Amino acid sequence: MKNKLLVVVALVATVMFTSCKPKLSEETKKSIADFKTEWTKMSGDMAAWGENMNTSMNSIADAHKKMGEAMGDTAKLKKDQKAKLKESMATCAANGEKMNGMKKMYDDYKKGVDTTTSAFNDWSAKVDKQEVTEEQAKTAMENYNKALADGKAKMGEWDGALKGLMADEQKNHEDCMAVCMPPKKEAKPAAAAKGGAKPAAKPAPKK
Repeated sequence: MKNKLLVVVALVATVMFTSCKPKLSEETKKSIADFKTEWTKMSGDMAAWGENMNTSMNSIADAHKKMGEAMGDTAKLKKDQKAKLKESMATCAANGEKMNGMKKMYDDYKKGVDTTTSAFNDWSAKVDKQEVTEEQAKTAMENYNKALADGKAKMGEWDGALKGLMADEQKNHEDCMAVCMPPKKEAKPAAAAKGGAKPAAKPAPKK
């Protein structure tokens, strides 16, 4: 009889504990699921963008190397060519500083994104265990969605800035090469003799 009573008490306690767990609305559950999908995509896109930035930086360094090899001894350049080369190198240095600053900003921001990802995963585990109230979930999702919007905006800004820098560097390289290494003019064909070539003599008529 005593054992039966203990079982009944345990069952009642379990039912009471379960019924006390907070339940989230379907709308909030959907909001959490949608955020997880969007955040995963955004953080993945951001990682891919970082790889693209590294590739762009490497391509610029490679272009500088090839330009140096193509020019050879720059001491032999003319005065105007040296001036253009100096201007080009100053532009390259300025763009390089901008890109280094962009990379640092990206790396710092990406660390924050990774931290947010870990925090969300820990928090969503509590949601799955029904340890989060509706009010707590809504407040948390407001903050997480702000972080998502900010991440997307940052990527848009960085992408535009990177494309602008790459276009500027490309034009800078082309202008420099056009001045410092102008294409060689093709040799003109030999001029015809003055008065033009004499016509061939007509054959004598047959008798």
